[in-house]
Amino acid sequence: MKKLMLLIVGTAILGFLFVSCGGGSQQKESKSLTADIENGKVIYEKVCIACHMTGVAGAASLTDKPRWEEMAAKGMKTLHNSVINGVPEGKYGVMLERGSCIDCSDQDLYDAVAYMLKEAGVSAK
Repeated sequence: MKKLMLLIVGTAILGFLFVSCGGGSQQKESKSLTADIENGKVIYEKVCIACHMTGVAGAASLTDKPRWEEMAAKGMKTLHNSVINGVPEGKYGVMLERGSCIDCSDQDLYDAVAYMLKEAGVSAK
């Protein structure tokens, strides 16, 4: 099982090396960002889908509402910071810094999180 997980994570990481998104340059996090769901969908489809469509490397798939509810309970600011900083050893798996999208701005990442929450049918404060 451990070897299978390492294989999945390794494959996902290699896939991330070839994925980039069309977002703008990185920016400092604003104290109050407003989600652009359409931009979030674009970012999701270019980057986040690699793991969040099916749950690769422990990521919450969009159909796993209980997992999204658990994450949403932490609040949008915490979720956004987790994407920006990555999750090296999470409860369910790992996520690379900036969700592997080095070209995504903080706003792009915020939008992608908001889009995934919306698609999962949950909201975060």
